Amino acid sequence: MAEITMRGIAPFDVDDSFTVFNTGVSTVGLGGDDFFCAHCGRKMMHNMNVKRIEANVVYQCGGCQGYNLMPPTEA
Repeated sequence: MAEITMRGIAPFDVDDSFTVFNTGVSTVGLGGDDFFCAHCGRKMMHNMNVKRIEANVVYQCGGCQGYNLMPPTEA
């Protein structure tokens, strides 16, 4: 399990092509990585496998309400 800091984006960069997923207090999965907000550092998702999500998602932090994208994957 890795600890991954997401990539923060500005609210004006969120358009209708995204599905906004507010992580609330915390989102817990069944196996995967931990993801942290790029704006406030809060753990947004614990033990999540986001590679299985096929939608164009922007993740909204339940703490600071900042918008986050997955960081670019390394080749």
